[in-house]
Amino acid sequence: MNDIAKRKIRNQKVWDEVLSNSYEFYTDRRESENWTPYLAEYSFDGMIDKTELMFKTLLKDGFPVSTWPDLPPEIYDKVQYHLNAIELRNSRLFLSIHSNLSIGTMIKNQKVTQDIKKDFLKLNVEWNSVTRGEWDELFRKIENSNLLQSWVYGESKENCEDWKVRRGIFTFENQKIAIVQVLEKSILGIFKVYRINRGPLFLNKVDSNIKELVFHELSKFGNLLKGSILLLNPELVLDGKSLVLMKKMRFYESKSSAWTSAFIDLTKDLNFLRQNLDSKWRNMLTNSEKNELTLEIGSNDFLFYWMLDKYDELTSNKNFSGISKSMLLQIKNNQNEKDTFLILRAVYRNEAVAGICIAIHGSSATYLIGWNGELGRKLRANHFLLWNSIIQLKQMGYLSFDLGGIDQEKTPGITEFKLGMNGDKYDLSGEFWKL
Repeated sequence: MNDIAKRKIRNQKVWDEVLSNSYEFYTDRRESENWTPYLAEYSFDGMIDKTELMFKTLLKDGFPVSTWPDLPPEIYDKVQYHLNAIELRNSRLFLSIHSNLSIGTMIKNQKVTQDIKKDFLKLNVEWNSVTRGEWDELFRKIENSNLLQSWVYGESKENCEDWKVRRGIFTFENQKIAIVQVLEKSILGIFKVYRINRGPLFLNKVDSNIKELVFHELSKFGNLLKGSILLLNPELVLDGKSLVLMKKMRFYESKSSAWTSAFIDLTKDLNFLRQNLDSKWRNMLTNSEKNELTLEIGSNDFLFYWMLDKYDELTSNKNFSGISKSMLLQIKNNQNEKDTFLILRAVYRNEAVAGICIAIHGSSATYLIGWNGELGRKLRANHFLLWNSIIQLKQMGYLSFDLGGIDQEKTPGITEFKLGMNGDKYDLSGEFWKL
């Protein structure tokens, strides 16, 4: 899907949120991911009077609303033969989702439904008052955590790339509700860059107004008068509510691609997870299990440095962007008594033919890097390793396994492979910045 198509879908999500929030009109969209709408369509089946009233209201409020063009006269000459066409004509409204339409323009007339200023006094954030043990304990309570907000990742960015780290704990009415790890770097001693990667993380589901308070507090890191910019890649799913929230906080969208991935719910039964695999993927897994592959699992230095060498070989031979080798080494050096990396290696007749490295964080895990040799590809070793990763992580008590990102534009083959596991796909809202 190209950038224009993605922008149009984002704009459609914003309109859905605006109509829901301001006019209590809700839309259930279940379109194919491969289909890009030309306009955002809203239907009022059997409610022609309501359609007309909504059209007049939106037009009066300055929305770019339209209807179907007038039907030709011959349709109305034989109404009884064209009842469906007339019904569709009179019960549909459309809003422009042109790729050049800005979110700021779309929400400028949005009605304010609730004043949350009074709740600011109930929100509190404490910075750098938490120990690693306390952070890790809170991290384990998060349903789907990520590596980038883990203590060891922040510490490694500090040691490896000279970032300073701030860690914040948000409380509301004396209850811990969210944690966030902020990276900070000074430019020429006069300008500061703050970066939040896939945070904040909420400990439980919270009211949208409370979530807004948290992001309002974080938005203060971006302040031109204080000489600072905030680069924010929030852990927010791609929906209209998230996009409107970012604009309300005066963030600007970056042009970089939003993160897309899928995760496997490890709380489900193994038989269910296997049956849920795409049939072609499952058949290849079955074939791989007949290929005399031996599985090696561990976190020891031998497996880690073998994986690192293969990763180095992979990144040097391809136009590849991912976590750096130095960061991988630093994370290993900074890990505590609990290993951050889990390596799985497939061996065929004493020859290592494929391997993957999984990052462990809190109650979750993420596919981080992988290597598959020519023989490994013939033996379907990656199918063998991914499935055994699920088995191993489930046995170790982890709750979710993120497949580590999918990009249909840059890596269509890898994307097809990962999607074959039929995990729960998700899209994040994207990257934003604020001065």
